[in-house]
Amino acid sequence: MVDWDREYLSTRGIGVKLPLRSGFGRTDRIDGWWKGPTAMAAYLGIMILYSTWRGMMEADFWIFENFGRSAGYSTMAIESEGSHVLSPLFSPLIIPGQGTFGGPIPEFLWWMSPAMFILIFPAGFRGTCYYYRKAYYRAFFQQPTGCAVSKPWNEYSGETGLLVVQNLHRYFMYIALAYLPILSYDVWLSVNFHDAAHVHHYGISVGTIVLLINVLMLTGYTIGCHAFRHVIGGGSNDWTGTPMSKLKYRMWKVSTKLNEKHKEWALYSLFWVMFTDFYVYACTDPFFGWRDIVLWGGL
Repeated sequence: MVDWDREYLSTRGIGVKLPLRSGFGRTDRIDGWWKGPTAMAAYLGIMILYSTWRGMMEADFWIFENFGRSAGYSTMAIESEGSHVLSPLFSPLIIPGQGTFGGPIPEFLWWMSPAMFILIFPAGFRGTCYYYRKAYYRAFFQQPTGCAVSKPWNEYSGETGLLVVQNLHRYFMYIALAYLPILSYDVWLSVNFHDAAHVHHYGISVGTIVLLINVLMLTGYTIGCHAFRHVIGGGSNDWTGTPMSKLKYRMWKVSTKLNEKHKEWALYSLFWVMFTDFYVYACTDPFFGWRDIVLWGGL
């Protein structure tokens, strides 16, 4: 079939299957089509492994009882300088059997790490995100690995079966929006210092700046979400008739601007969440021996 025949058929909606070389990853392409999916698989794989490790290490069971709270030192928040720099992986802090949030938890669940009660929500938001779906389908499922590249199974059949959970993205987005003021409150706690006599001081540490950047990164990622953009602007026919319409239009413009770089916000914010947790981890675990340096004020 000559090229003009293909073009004629494609313009009339008649599908033309390209001739693919058979065999996993076989193709006539000469570019480095595999570099992007491979890099993304490595990046997401490292982030998944790290967050799983951190989510489990504060649990009180199996080998994990040799780390964190069970071993006599918590790696969830920096308290040594008189402030409270809490890792975003453990916020809000739900310690089973203790405090306001942890009190109602049944005793048979007290072995669980505080992160286990909350990570399902940010993980659900990112896992159902339109960009991440594209990224991990290509990186892990080869759906598709690349245009005109063979794979060992049938064509993509859509988000059916177990993948129907992707329809929950908007609801995870609502929860993600609720996380932003919680994480902002953590920044506020980090600038409040208290000495042994409970005298109050204000200050800023490196941990404060790390937490603040984390909130800004997550805000950019969440506000630029496709679902958020649709909620505030989808179906609107009037942008100027009322003050509320004008406000929605301004919010939609901001969301649209952020959405143009949604890939970057998604990847960089994920890295910074993990770095923020690692910073808290390194400042609380004797193995690393880091210290949260106070830049202004403090005790």
